[in-house]
Amino acid sequence: MEENDIKVSVIVPIYNVEKYIGKCILSIIEQTYKNIEIILVDDGSLDDSGNIADEYATRDNRIKVIHKANAGVSAARNSGLDAATGDFVCFSDGDDYVMPNYVEHLLKLCLAYNVDVAYTVDMYTTFHNEHIANSQVKVITPEDATENILCYKVPIGVYSKLFNREFLVKNNIRFLEDVYIGEGFNFNTACFQRANKVVMSNERIYFYRRDNEASAMTKFKEAKCQMALKAIDIIKANLVLKSARIEKAWIFAYWHTHFDMYCWIVNAKAKNENVELYKKCRYVSQSKAYIAFSVPTKRTERIRGFLGLIAPYIVAKLMLWRSNRTKSK
Repeated sequence: MEENDIKVSVIVPIYNVEKYIGKCILSIIEQTYKNIEIILVDDGSLDDSGNIADEYATRDNRIKVIHKANAGVSAARNSGLDAATGDFVCFSDGDDYVMPNYVEHLLKLCLAYNVDVAYTVDMYTTFHNEHIANSQVKVITPEDATENILCYKVPIGVYSKLFNREFLVKNNIRFLEDVYIGEGFNFNTACFQRANKVVMSNERIYFYRRDNEASAMTKFKEAKCQMALKAIDIIKANLVLKSARIEKAWIFAYWHTHFDMYCWIVNAKAKNENVELYKKCRYVSQSKAYIAFSVPTKRTERIRGFLGLIAPYIVAKLMLWRSNRTKSK
């Protein structure tokens, strides 16, 4: 089969992103690789997002729009998977957008190295928007890939990744519909463990928006915090690769998740309403911080681990400063 004969399904869950969805859709329409289908899943949006999706569908016959009652991002992505007819599948969030070579770059990697999954280790963000001059590619084992994502060396969301659809179907890999925070982390971990092999690149081909006030993790909610902690436990329960490396990597992810939640509680000034949750997250943030020095992770994570040991409050305030700086741009 020639490369241009291979179809790629691009799935976009949409919920109340009328301010951003047009740019997202346009960035996919303008892909350098043309043999794509664009599946827009309107998850019961209360704003004009669904109408915007319908309007774009009248312009490009590669676009399919699914309107459904609100059931969460996991169910929306699963609806996209059910509708997909492509040989490969990739995702974008409705408030983000992709570079023109998003599909082409990932597909070339999958075909050149005959892998089930391709991903990029970096992306553009509001803070991180310089171009990488020297693109690097590496083929890794399922254990390497799983360790990488558990150690946060890879973006944990499903964006910036391409999956062989037959591989997903054969292994019955879908999004857990009762998980709405950390659902991508679970999906990726399931894929990485079961892949024949994985290829990684440092090319930046995805723009992750950090200034959407309506995004899932902007305002503190106890239920979301509890879901994030539950999601990391589900990952542990579903690990099929059993090794000391993977066990340590999961402990790192467990620590990282609790530290993120601690920072969220502190910066939202939600401590008094969530005393027990605050105590638990603070305890894990400090007692497990040593793991940042025991796994292959980024230097910034080691610094975070050091500060977590001695002054976790400082990390929380640095995260708040960074968030406020983003909003001011």
